[in-house]
Amino acid sequence: MLTETEGFSLICITLHPPEVGMIDQVVISLASLLGYPKLLSRTRLDQMISQECLYQQVFYEELNNLTGPAIDKNGNLIKKNIRFLKRGEQFDNNDPKTLQVIFNIEGGHTLYDQKNKVKDISTVKKNLTDFIDNKSYKTLYITPTHLTPNQFITHCYGNKILSKGRLLPKGIGITSHGKELIDHAYSKGILIDVKHMSLVSRKIFYQYRKQFHPKKPIIASHVGITGKYWKFFPDYYPYNKKKSYGYKATTSAIKGCLAGTQYYPLSINLYFEDLREILNSKGLIGISLDVRILGGQNPFNNEIKEFFSIEEFELLTSSNSANQIDQLTDKFINNKINNGNTTIDTTDEEGQESDDIGEATQELHDMGKPSALPSIPKDRPNYKSHLYLVLNHILGIYKFTKDEGMKAPWDNICIGSDFDGLVEAVDCCKNSAEMPQFAQSLIAELKIIEAAKTFEYPLNLSPEQIIKKIMFANARDFISVYCK
Repeated sequence: MLTETEGFSLICITLHPPEVGMIDQVVISLASLLGYPKLLSRTRLDQMISQECLYQQVFYEELNNLTGPAIDKNGNLIKKNIRFLKRGEQFDNNDPKTLQVIFNIEGGHTLYDQKNKVKDISTVKKNLTDFIDNKSYKTLYITPTHLTPNQFITHCYGNKILSKGRLLPKGIGITSHGKELIDHAYSKGILIDVKHMSLVSRKIFYQYRKQFHPKKPIIASHVGITGKYWKFFPDYYPYNKKKSYGYKATTSAIKGCLAGTQYYPLSINLYFEDLREILNSKGLIGISLDVRILGGQNPFNNEIKEFFSIEEFELLTSSNSANQIDQLTDKFINNKINNGNTTIDTTDEEGQESDDIGEATQELHDMGKPSALPSIPKDRPNYKSHLYLVLNHILGIYKFTKDEGMKAPWDNICIGSDFDGLVEAVDCCKNSAEMPQFAQSLIAELKIIEAAKTFEYPLNLSPEQIIKKIMFANARDFISVYCK
């Protein structure tokens, strides 16, 4: 997040112990042996896979690595201008030279009490309480699910570079454990992030929040938009093959609101109804800087694959889908929902298909592109087109509000980034050090769009005002109100 003087002063760091289903993969093993042996310890990976090293242990080791003293190779202490904000402390807007940090947690598995399962939900809640109360770091939100099945919430398919079996969604909706985790997080002042929730899970969550936690804003931390309404789901997802874990479905991209752009139409992104729920809750939408999520990897009209659990796909494509969601929500509220089997089956995994392997190979290649900082982006052939992917999502959200007669979203959009090494970052912003240049480029292109009238609605604010809000002010103001 940039200050008015173009320097960094406030960031939100994600704490995330990688799931076993992610790290127990051939590509990770090869990387640890051949590609990055100094960064990926084979012994360490084996400890995590065997659960000799539990999620909670990894979580606190990651926290300690971030917050502990920095030592150089000679054993000398390195001075860090970093301040990890504690609960009750406020962000100091008059100290631009100090990097001020708050946290979020990605993945409810972080709080598991025994290996890869929940033995006792009270222990899970205690793990969260211990972190919030004892460590007392400012923590804005938790993302209850991530890229593998868990015992809280069914996730949506969201990763192409790893083998499918352990990443495919299982079950349906939110479990009773998930309900307790959501309620407990809210009770501790932690907000809920809908990123990675399946579409069915999000629908249940929106109804539940509105009824029981109506004053809690919704966060979508690092997302794009699909460009369509979820009520048209069956029209866009004709399935062509039933997989052992569920359904493999296909769809095609939706044209963007700016010429030459398109949206990524899979359910990991937000539908228009999602936007309505988040904006009406006075929530925050973080724009991802992942080329794929922004719709920049698939040519228009090409088929794009997605995977669904059996239960959720059949519900979403049924003629009475809305009624079934209402029934599931009622069962969820009364702790009677049966989420089905969400255990990862490591003995009968889904095999990779040749086209999936090809996609994964290309994704890995794109992620490995150089990210040197150019003064002029000569080595970034997609610099401008990627700027337009970002602007297409910013203006796409605005267009939705204009079409629906809603309040403009200029106070509710920020940058969500997702610089975690598992994405192809946009050419216009390969890493956080490029944010100042990125902001200026967004302003310049937004001025061109406004002058050429290539977007159908007047912006109501100047490009400088809009980008200042998105790059810094919105997140700062939101944190000051909702992160105590």
